Amino acid sequence: MSALDVPIVAAVDGSETSLGALRWAAAAADREKRPLTIVQALEKPTAEIARGVVFKQGVVDALRVDAEKVVQDATTLAEELAPGVTTTGRVVDGKPALVLREVSGHAHLLAMGSRGLGGVRGLLLGSVSTNVTAHADCPVVVISGDSPATGPVVVGVDGSPVSKAAIGHALEQASLLNTSVVAVHGYPGFTSQMFYGQAEQLLRQLHEEAIELVGEQVAGHREDHPDVEVETVVAAEPAAQRILEAAEGAQLVVLGSRGRGGFRGLLLGSTSRAVLHVAPCPVMIVRSHPET
Repeated sequence: MSALDVPIVAAVDGSETSLGALRWAAAAADREKRPLTIVQALEKPTAEIARGVVFKQGVVDALRVDAEKVVQDATTLAEELAPGVTTTGRVVDGKPALVLREVSGHAHLLAMGSRGLGGVRGLLLGSVSTNVTAHADCPVVVISGDSPATGPVVVGVDGSPVSKAAIGHALEQASLLNTSVVAVHGYPGFTSQMFYGQAEQLLRQLHEEAIELVGEQVAGHREDHPDVEVETVVAAEPAAQRILEAAEGAQLVVLGSRGRGGFRGLLLGSTSRAVLHVAPCPVMIVRSHPET
């Protein structure tokens, strides 16, 4: 199997956000000349779901028929949206989060809705999307609404190894989308009272170091994508706030799963969680593996 044979995967369950993920995945597969795989996880009802209830085989069969219809409808839509893409669909037995984590090990990208049919109404990020973004073996794109067709790709930069990987993905996506990248870095601010009048000098030094850090990390990927224009945004305020400001009008936000400031063992950092909950466009989470 060549690298281009590795598919983009869309997770579907019939929800509106999963249809948004399907549309994004179909467009991405068309751009990248990759096959598209559509997956519906089917979790069979058990006593854990409804204690004391015995489900007849007819109920289980009906659930499978419904799942297969969701996949078939999604496949038909994908073929209409991207007729040049080889599209396949399948129903996989198992808990949705575990199924998608397994599928991610054989995917180039995984696109999914922020909250599926089983989510609690009003909850912006569902348990499945939270689990998968923290554990997946490939980048995960989470879609909560419509995907803008114009605007830059925004990437969070903090000097960590996973941040460097996120920059690579951001530049690649920007090149495919024929747009620019906005690289955002936030650092702590201080007041003059904290450093007895030396705050201005310290802030200037922090600002210069931040610009240098972003420049160094971006430079490592520029040779691969010399066509992509990169704008740097550096500010003495929380990274999530600046990323969300930059995301207004963006096509995509790309973040590492856990940055330099994250607690070791925490698989999804506070910045990534904050942006995932309220971003106005799709968010790609790039995860490094345990040692990083």
